[in-house]
Amino acid sequence: MGVWYSDVELEELLESYPVIKAQAAVEAEELKHLFPNCTAGCDGQPRGGELPDGTGAYAVRREERSRNTRRAKAVEIACEALTAQERELVRLMYFERWGRHHIKLHLGVRRSRLFYIRRSALDKLAEILL
Repeated sequence: MGVWYSDVELEELLESYPVIKAQAAVEAEELKHLFPNCTAGCDGQPRGGELPDGTGAYAVRREERSRNTRRAKAVEIACEALTAQERELVRLMYFERWGRHHIKLHLGVRRSRLFYIRRSALDKLAEILL
């Protein structure tokens, strides 16, 4: 069976997870201090176009800063669909960047089994994330 997704794209996402997770933590801290400097007034008159009080800009900034949080959470949720062995392989190979030889020894599997576990994990993650 052929692969219907790009290994490169999925592996880049998995390898960037530790950085995305760290950025999400920093952004969550920043969001605690990001408040609008004023709120929209309501005088009963309809307004057009832009919000003059900056509330819309505040919402856009919050949305931009929460992107990494959503990406990190998506990877975490997708990994829950993996078997324990697949999850361990993904953690070691992509998050901690262990070499295949060390992963093979740690999991106690042959090289061919390691590649099977990797392919199975990537297929499951691609169905969820891509």
